[in-house]
Amino acid sequence: MRILRYSLALLALCHAAPSWAKSASDYFPICTAPGTAAGRTLTVDPSSRSAGSLSTIDAAMKAARPGDVISLMTGDYGELKITGANQGGFITIAAAPGQSPRFTKLTISASHWRLTGLTVTGHLPQGVLVNIGDSNNIIFEKNIIASKLGNIAWGPALIEKANPEGLSSGIFANQSSCISVTDNRISNVFNALMTGGDQVNNRGKYLLINGNIIDNFAGDGIDHQASHIRIEGNHITNGHDICNNQCIHNDGIQGWTWGNRPGVVNTDVVISNNEIVVQADPKLVLPADAFQGITIFNGEWDGVQITNNVIVATAWHGITVFRARNVSIVNNTVAPGDPKRNTWITYSPPKDLPPGTSNHSIMRNNVAREVGIYKHEPVGENIEVDHNLAIKSAEGFSDVFVKFDLQNSSFDLHPSRRSDAKGEGFADGAPTADIEGNPRKGAVDIGAYSYSGK
Repeated sequence: MRILRYSLALLALCHAAPSWAKSASDYFPICTAPGTAAGRTLTVDPSSRSAGSLSTIDAAMKAARPGDVISLMTGDYGELKITGANQGGFITIAAAPGQSPRFTKLTISASHWRLTGLTVTGHLPQGVLVNIGDSNNIIFEKNIIASKLGNIAWGPALIEKANPEGLSSGIFANQSSCISVTDNRISNVFNALMTGGDQVNNRGKYLLINGNIIDNFAGDGIDHQASHIRIEGNHITNGHDICNNQCIHNDGIQGWTWGNRPGVVNTDVVISNNEIVVQADPKLVLPADAFQGITIFNGEWDGVQITNNVIVATAWHGITVFRARNVSIVNNTVAPGDPKRNTWITYSPPKDLPPGTSNHSIMRNNVAREVGIYKHEPVGENIEVDHNLAIKSAEGFSDVFVKFDLQNSSFDLHPSRRSDAKGEGFADGAPTADIEGNPRKGAVDIGAYSYSGK
């Protein structure tokens, strides 16, 4: 596994001139493609030193037309509210090359806006730094979100509502559709990213959560309550337990049904190519000792694909999916962050399905301490559980993978030369490439990574 150590200095890369990443339109034709037509550039400079610039972002937003870019110079812009529906294309708000515009809060209730290269930081105890609601076709990419940049003093006081230095949450994108949240850095927050909706009309549908770096958080990494959603290529590291498991348990990625409403069914959910590591820093303050990987416990689900994920978790639930049908859990690697716990991959089909209801589910090519149907319930018809590798002890991971060093939080979970995972998988239903994009050819390796020759 590549445990990447990021510094704030590296985040200057987020402030380069706009270069467009993936958007929801790449997955869902119902969403508007960003387009390439060049419009005007409207420069905003709060210091008024730039010739021909506007002094306020509000003035630029009033003047902008679809296709225009509002280019922001370095400055403190306070709170920004974006409302209204653009017709005919996106308006972009972007950091000018080499510039660092800062906001204390973003509230978006609009359509066809793109925001890139911005920094949103501030203490909003039990509040949210970026709130996207009742919106559609919003692209939020390459931004920095944090309660505070740099190091913070992790401890129980951070969750107190009256504490002016308390933790904010990162991004909420609720009751919206065609939302793209890509390539952002979210750190020093309570919950990092939450998205979903009641699925009336298109609310809570057609969402892309891709390539985000979530590091140092006290609640959940990503919560989803949505249909037609892609959660891919995110890096989630360093979960803190600041309340001794009394206020919340930590999850890397957790699924819910909106408001626990009966009759809401989340469909077409893809969770793939994510790296989730409870502790990537060996000196982490208050590391979460009951951190779960990818979980779905509640509600109704139909069509869930969980593939090519790498997880180091300290709780029992490495990957757990309950009450879902037509589920594919294939080529995932789950390792124990606590050697005393049998961190597992488990699935429980729904009970008492109406006659004629389909449920063809697969658990294949996975590796964990335990893999199988939850509590050894009968597998049932049309559920395939095969070619999985159960490693009975935490020490056994050192024999199967290139490096597994819990003490120093250092891992390389490629199969080793003599690994029991090497070439022991089954190609049927396996992703065509591994988590690094390497094609799977010939004998399929078990787990998210293919054998790399080490």
